[in-house]
Amino acid sequence: MSYVSNIAQTVMVHAGEKMLLGPEFYAAIAECEKSDIPAAIVLISIDEVCMLESKTVRDDFPVEVFQSIVMRNFTTWLANTAEAVGQRN
Repeated sequence: MSYVSNIAQTVMVHAGEKMLLGPEFYAAIAECEKSDIPAAIVLISIDEVCMLESKTVRDDFPVEVFQSIVMRNFTTWLANTAEAVGQRN
């Protein structure tokens, strides 16, 4: 499964597969892939968005919230990775 379809499928599982994802969400996923954000970071971010949105996504998946949480988690991951690499040197 590709990066984009794997992440889209995860969102649909959280939503009970009753929701259609719009092009803006697919564009957001593609930007994550283009930015080399690990899929694990994105998947953890989806879990976090769903928890914030009352554990289930009803009518739509809040793309802006998703993007914000992904970037926060990615930035944290990068900082921790850089720190770990710095400690080894």
